[in-house]
Amino acid sequence: MTRTFTTPRFQTAFDPVIEPLTLPGELRSGAAAELTTVDQMVRGNAVIGRFIASPALLGVKVRPTGRPVRVTAHFRFDSMSLDWWEQRVTTPGPIRGAGAPRLLLVRAQGKTRGAALMIRPAVDFRRAATGVVCFDLRPEELTAEGLFVFEMVSIDTGRPAWAPAVPAGSVGIMMDVIEFAEVEGDREVGLVSTGTLPADPGDGRLTLGAGYFVANPGDRDEPRRWIARATLVEPVLPGPRTKFAPFVDPVGEPIESRPSTSRDTKQRIKRRAKRAARWVVPVAAVPVARRVRRRAAGLERRFLRAAKRSMSARSMSWVSTSFLAPRVSARNPLTDVMFDLVSRNLVQVELAGIGGGATPGVQVLARVGAEIEIVTDGPLTVPALVRLSIDPSSLRGVPGVDDKTVCWELVETES
Repeated sequence: MTRTFTTPRFQTAFDPVIEPLTLPGELRSGAAAELTTVDQMVRGNAVIGRFIASPALLGVKVRPTGRPVRVTAHFRFDSMSLDWWEQRVTTPGPIRGAGAPRLLLVRAQGKTRGAALMIRPAVDFRRAATGVVCFDLRPEELTAEGLFVFEMVSIDTGRPAWAPAVPAGSVGIMMDVIEFAEVEGDREVGLVSTGTLPADPGDGRLTLGAGYFVANPGDRDEPRRWIARATLVEPVLPGPRTKFAPFVDPVGEPIESRPSTSRDTKQRIKRRAKRAARWVVPVAAVPVARRVRRRAAGLERRFLRAAKRSMSARSMSWVSTSFLAPRVSARNPLTDVMFDLVSRNLVQVELAGIGGGATPGVQVLARVGAEIEIVTDGPLTVPALVRLSIDPSSLRGVPGVDDKTVCWELVETES
């Protein structure tokens, strides 16, 4: 007698029943039972995991409530992301270097939800860059099975030439946590991405590290508005070929400006500072000895600063000067000329959509204090890249500009 099984059964009595994540809830570990599916991602324990390819996805079992669900995804671009990218990406791109900006697109339930720009700081390079994308799911998008699918894709095609980003940028990015909650009010985070989250959320200022930022669609069907301030900056770090003139201590012995290690540098400075302090006989010439000690202390401080700049420049030789942390000038000469620059269309604002779809035009208005107001002609329906720039030739005759560059920061991102 032949037995026929009409219904396939892959589950046994020993398999535990996976309970879905209840709202409000958080997914914080790759070992959580609710994380049922991963593709091109390595699970973690204290974090959800890391992506190893683009595109990559994960599936979470969430219990639907019949109401809209707000999803907030937090991810991180840390030092380990550099190693993972170098090991897995071998195809040379327009910008070779694991530390270059990452431009990422987030999709959920098969639809584009937002984008994020992530840039590691050049000065404090050990500090990770953080990003967040927030979006809402309609009740019908989370079915009775409760499977939520999150995708991360690197934006490598259709990107404007003025938007630098490393190819396969999602490789090595770490997923920290995904928050699920019922919708209450308008979204407050994730509408703008400039490279990393602000150190002081209450300040509200966002510096454009790469000269452009990401604008995600909002909840309201109306034009978007941003206010940006232009400042003149000069790089804190010198270029990789910058040379420092050697300092000379009171004894007359030149000091090398490129020490081998920081420990050797400190020991050498202490020995020469003590020798300089003993150079004049005490008691017989106390005022002179005091001046020599002050001079030696000042020399030590100057030499340490020069050594740190030199060592930092060598370790960051691949970083473009546009990504260096700026030092803002004491006075902003652009305050007096911003109205004239805007009236002559020398302040350019470009908007490019990501992932298809129509993008609105933008208008630029000058404000006091070297600020401009950017207003779109209509609402954003897809994520967009917004670039701010000033023609360098128009600043040649402005007093105080010299060889400085223009840096932008967003001071207000919504009406």
